[in-house]
Amino acid sequence: QNTGQDLRDLLASVLRIDVDHPQKDRMYSVPGDNPFVEHSGARPEVWAYGFRNPWKMSFDSLTGELWVGDVGWEMWEMIQRVERGGNYGWSLFEGPQSVRPESTPGPTPVQPPIVSHSHTESRSITGGVVYRGSRLPDLVGAYVYGDYVTGKIWSLRTAGGKLSSLEELVDSEIQIIAFATDRHEEMYVLGYDGTIHRLVPEVDVQA
Repeated sequence: QNTGQDLRDLLASVLRIDVDHPQKDRMYSVPGDNPFVEHSGARPEVWAYGFRNPWKMSFDSLTGELWVGDVGWEMWEMIQRVERGGNYGWSLFEGPQSVRPESTPGPTPVQPPIVSHSHTESRSITGGVVYRGSRLPDLVGAYVYGDYVTGKIWSLRTAGGKLSSLEELVDSEIQIIAFATDRHEEMYVLGYDGTIHRLVPEVDVQA
């Protein structure tokens, strides 16, 4: 039950390894600047921890920031921007909700999600991408993500590490399993039924 906060295992963590330089006893090595390399008892592969069930990660192609959609438990779905050594709460918290306050916390402070969606509007979050294409200029620089169960798609922006805007873009019937980009960084939405979709600007029809 405490695995999300226990650095002695690799569960509930984002790992950072070097697959180009294997070591004798394994097919990879651990970068020397990983945050817990010198932490007694910790697995050195851990880059960040405290995730419940990450579903899709992506890097912002401009800034290199790592974003994760983290599927919740009973009440909340989370969007996390992952930082070196970050603790994202599970299983002490599910989003803003305290779950097991009696559990032993990890060695770094808990960071709240950038966004927490309650189960009234989201049931199984699907992490997305930071849009860097040209076809949708109003979305450039926004992180776009969705939900498998409700089919909703949102965009968010941050400023100074905090949420600055959140907008629901689409309320669809797609069971969204992933977001992807092409070589021009244009964005696509993948459905569980094998379909591929893209967003188009809303047309303002005047009577």
